[in-house]
Amino acid sequence: MNDLAQKIFASPIDNYPAATVACFDPTCGDLPRRKLDEKRLVSYLEKLAGAGAEAVLLAASTGHGHLRTVEELERWFEVAAQANARSLVRMALLRPEDGEEANHKLVAILREHAYPVVFIRPGTNLPAHATDTQIVENMRPLVEMIAEAGMAVGVYSIPDVSGVPLPASATEKLLDLPGGDKIVAAKITEADYLASTREYLLSPRLSKLKIVQGWDPHLAQALSEGPRSNIENKQRVGVTSGPMSFAVYQYLYMLEAAKEHDWDELALAQKAVTALFEAMQDDPTKFADLQRAKFIMGLGLPLTSSLDTEKVEKVLTALENLPRKSDQKRLAKSLDLMGDGPYHDRLAELYA
Repeated sequence: MNDLAQKIFASPIDNYPAATVACFDPTCGDLPRRKLDEKRLVSYLEKLAGAGAEAVLLAASTGHGHLRTVEELERWFEVAAQANARSLVRMALLRPEDGEEANHKLVAILREHAYPVVFIRPGTNLPAHATDTQIVENMRPLVEMIAEAGMAVGVYSIPDVSGVPLPASATEKLLDLPGGDKIVAAKITEADYLASTREYLLSPRLSKLKIVQGWDPHLAQALSEGPRSNIENKQRVGVTSGPMSFAVYQYLYMLEAAKEHDWDELALAQKAVTALFEAMQDDPTKFADLQRAKFIMGLGLPLTSSLDTEKVEKVLTALENLPRKSDQKRLAKSLDLMGDGPYHDRLAELYA
């Protein structure tokens, strides 16, 4: 087994990265199909590592990762492995609907490049009201495949993309499958905190797993409840976040506040993140459209659609109207991580 995977497997709560960016894919070219900007991706990953991000999850940000072809995923995983960022743990998300043959090939690539953790979500090929049994059977081949390749397994609930959630009850059943003992983390990206993240934290059977919050406005609440859900009062909660792609300095600050048990400061910092998150939501029940932030950062245009300038301006206005200068500075610096995006000058004025 991969050395880091073995370490994480031995104690997920202690060793699984707390701060993981569900990272953007820099793009170039024109519609109808933009391409991965390979040089820009390497630079972006290196800058994230330099900023202090512990890890990245590839093919998960904003749901748009689920539009990519298998061939595009192959190349993304290979190029990401080339970044000169030794401290940055690289993880990947795979999809049951791609089928066993394609996933065997992807797992082999990830193993070759020493990815320690591979995530799986329910497949888009499930019925709308799939039962736990159907979900488990859908995910079973990938759980076995990843575990047999010597990598740790993460499970991921994101009903906005997959069409169905991954309930805590289904994850409990996954633990009993061959390879289920290699499951180390659950990423929860659901709007209803009590019916999703809270259920994972309360499940005795899932008590050894790291719970990584993916619906960002819930992060402060999840971090405050993480230690209370652990018999040794350890922090069970981390973050695996698409918005961390454009807000890396703010998220690291929030995690540090949680480490210090400064819950009041964490709550205030959360409000700034939530303001930007909501500025990218067209529907309050749906996840934010992070492609707007991706464009602001200079990481390219969306993979398959155009971008509304008014919607981009809404994000920048929310940033400029934040009540606390400290939050504004961290978020502006994060959005200007590349240092050469189309709004560089405007952002630099906010954190100078």
